[in-house]
Amino acid sequence: MSTQRNKGIIIILGLSLSILFFTGCATMPTQKELTNLDYGIPLTIDYKTVIKNYFEKVLFDPYSVHYRFGIPQRYWYREAPLFGGKLHSGYMVFVGVNAKNRMGGYTGMKEHGFLFKNNQIIKILQPEEISLMKSR
Repeated sequence: MSTQRNKGIIIILGLSLSILFFTGCATMPTQKELTNLDYGIPLTIDYKTVIKNYFEKVLFDPYSVHYRFGIPQRYWYREAPLFGGKLHSGYMVFVGVNAKNRMGGYTGMKEHGFLFKNNQIIKILQPEEISLMKSR
């Protein structure tokens, strides 16, 4: 029993280290980078409909969804160094999503982020990425 517990702890530690390795420590932009950021034009589209259309394609039961939309705001996001460390900027909309899973139960409100630039989605942040950002 103790051996299985130790294996479980090792697996959890390994997964935690893997997450840190793949996400890396995203560095803050320099003052020069922040000054030169191009956020694009403010949103002029019906971003809620665009986001709902995205979820209609990826959710198991898109008709069961409950949304909680945030207000678009200027935002920047840097990818993890392992993925190039590119700096993205635009208008972010955070969206809480609660939908049914394959068992018919609601999954609970999970936050996603949609980064728009010039009325186009350029980056979608999944709940795991957002929780990592908030834990820093």
